[in-house]
Amino acid sequence: GDEAVPFSVGEKLTYQIFWGPFVVGRAALEVTGIEPVDGHDCYHLVAKAKTSGLVEWLFPVDSTAESWLDREGLFSRHYHENRTEGKHHRKTDTHFDYAAKETVTINQVNGHERRTPLNQHVLDVVSSLYCVRTQKLMLDAEQSMIINSGETNYTVNIRPDLRKTMWVRPLGDVPALRIEPTPTLDVISANNGHMWFWISDDLRRLPLLVNSELKFGNAKLVLFSLKPGKPSAETTNKPTDSVESAPLITNGGTLASER
Repeated sequence: GDEAVPFSVGEKLTYQIFWGPFVVGRAALEVTGIEPVDGHDCYHLVAKAKTSGLVEWLFPVDSTAESWLDREGLFSRHYHENRTEGKHHRKTDTHFDYAAKETVTINQVNGHERRTPLNQHVLDVVSSLYCVRTQKLMLDAEQSMIINSGETNYTVNIRPDLRKTMWVRPLGDVPALRIEPTPTLDVISANNGHMWFWISDDLRRLPLLVNSELKFGNAKLVLFSLKPGKPSAETTNKPTDSVESAPLITNGGTLASER
């Protein structure tokens, strides 16, 4: 239930997108509501990104990804993506049917449908970020999760490898942990790059910064504004340290706050 997560309905995180020193767009992560999927309550998560200014004219990007994260089990039940990058358009709808043990992905551009076996709980690229926020992250402790992307399931490892205090506009100085997921996104690996996430090392576990270093430049998403979610009746007066971790595999490590 809600006592297991550091986010709630109404939370909205807005980011500025940088290419080098230039602001080239905005992105947002939002928990828009709780909706049923296959008879189970799910957090409806929405991630948006859109370019602006000169980049919008040269190479427009307009992306909306929606995820439905099971409220109790913290795994994905549905995922929808509508993305335009330059002249390329992708629109897919994915249903994780655990009862039938299959993933059904429909390409809504050409109508193609693909069914693949589903033998375990999975996450998508949006819900995985929220699931990481439920973990008691530790320096040098590796955890793994199964993420579905492009009709394929990947085992992705995360390991906080650095802790420091960083300044972000809406919060001021915040202790933060750096995480580099492996394997990384195809576009990152194809360009011999690296991608790091910085997450606040506190009970909120807010994604503060995403830094991608590529051979042809540097892209960043930097937290610009924060709208807190509404506390629910279930979470009021409950200690935050009663957070239950999602079912990820953890291998050793030291509590980050102890370093």
